[in-house]
Parts: sequence; structure tokens; C-alpha cells
Amino acid sequence: MNAPDTPVLRVAVVAALPQTAPPLVEALRALGHRVPVVVGHRRPADWPGHVLGEHDLPAGVDLAVPARTDSIAGLLGAYAVDVAVSYGYPRRLPAAAVAAARLGTVNCHPSDLPSYRGPNPVGWAVRNGERTIGVTWHRMDAELDTGSVLARTTIALDEEVWSFTGVNALVLEAASEMLPLVLRRLVRGDAGEPQPERKGSWAGFFAEDYAAVDWSGRAADIHAQVRAWNIAGHHPRVQGPVAVIDGARWRLRRTTLRQPPPGTGRRITCGNGDLWVLAADPLD
Repeated sequence: MNAPDTPVLRVAVVAALPQTAPPLVEALRALGHRVPVVVGHRRPADWPGHVLGEHDLPAGVDLAVPARTDSIAGLLGAYAVDVAVSYGYPRRLPAAAVAAARLGTVNCHPSDLPSYRGPNPVGWAVRNGERTIGVTWHRMDAELDTGSVLARTTIALDEEVWSFTGVNALVLEAASEMLPLVLRRLVRGDAGEPQPERKGSWAGFFAEDYAAVDWSGRAADIHAQVRAWNIAGHHPRVQGPVAVIDGARWRLRRTTLRQPPPGTGRRITCGNGDLWVLAADPLD
């Protein structure tokens, strides 16, 4: 329910995936706020999975899919929203869209900003061996992931989580718990805290230099490479991690450093020990 000092707000959700928009809508409704519209995104031509559709949303919530991001400001204005909440939207919002909601637009980013700004923060956290990740709500501004902070926390990066969907569920749980504070600060006109002055880092999509698996490397590094690619999800230009096994190319889906039960997985001898491939897709 709403905090006593937070009025009922009209909130637009700006999110493109069925894993992200519906839980945010439910979290906002559970706090007593109204969600008249979700601003989605057109399905990219090379996107292999499901994108957000009208049947993913609860009754009474419109789905708007703009042809261009320039249209988002007009949509938010037409719905007369107090706040816009962005989560994982695949395009930078224009300044006019950021300013369209009466109290402002906020974004949830799965990192401890300014670390890991960009579209692939959790993938890079796994690649770098992080055991935890940040979850940060910040005001949106003209740049990407640079706005002042309204709430932040840290969650464990569970080693058993191997997919975007799995990580997303953990991040959304933490983000939803912070929503009352975020909305309360917006209502009060609180500008938030500037991001720390420490040097930030950029977490872009993985490139070709990280796509191929080199079996002469350390088993733990290859294991992290496989997990990082699978958590990062679909890449529009580069496919990975790709390994050659018995002369054939495979995209690795799951590996383990611990010997699995007999008859499970394929053992590969790496530079400093063994790794077992549990799941992979043929590419040839």
C-alpha cells in the first residue's frame, strides 16, 4: 500500500520485455498507484525470443509501441503521467521523453553506478568475477546511466543463476523493494545524490575478442565466459561463446567445474584442469 506521505500517482512503465514490464506493473499497483500505459519497443528483425505483447499485461493497462523514440514524449504527455519508470529499455530516451512525466523519469540499472554503465552490466560483472552486483534507481538525464541516485542496494550474484531471466528476477525483487522510497523522493522534489566521483566503467555488448573459447585457457575463466554470455542473452551482431569440440563448432550453454554424475556432460581438458560441458547447441 501507499506510504501516508505519497499520493496515488499515474505511472508509466517503459520496458520492452515480458520478463520486466508485468512485474513492475504489479509492484506499482501493489503500492496503490495507477499504471495506465506501458511503453514497449518494436521487435528487432533478428530478435529470436518473445517481446512484450498486450496479452502479457493486466487488464486496464495499455501497451504503446512507438515507431520512433521521438514519439515517447508525446505518449507520456497524452497519458498525463506523474512519473515514468524505465527498466532495461533497449534505446536511449530523448531529453523530451525524460522530461515528459510531471515528477520525472527514473531508471533501474543492475550495477553499483557509476560502475558498469551500459547495456550489459551483469555480463561484465560475471566476466570480471564479481560475487555481488548493485541495483541502482537513478533519475534519468541526457546521458546514459549518469543521473543522480535515488536508491541503491547490493545483491548476491548467485553462481547457480545462468540466464538473463534468472538474474532479472533477483534484480526486480530488489528494485521493487526500493520503489516506495524512490517514489517518495520524487514526490518531495528530491534531486537525489550525484553519482560518486570515482571513475565509472562501460559495460557494452561483448565483442569478437570474447566470443571464441580457447581450451588452452584456465578452466575457471572458460566457465565464467560461458556463464557471462548466457546471462548477457541475445547479441545483435556477435554469437558466443563458440567452441570447437571434435572438429565441430558448438555454442556452449552450460558448463561445470565439478565432475557431474556418470554419463552426464562431456569432459574437456583445459589449460589447468578439466571442465565439463553440460549443454550446447550445434552450429555446423
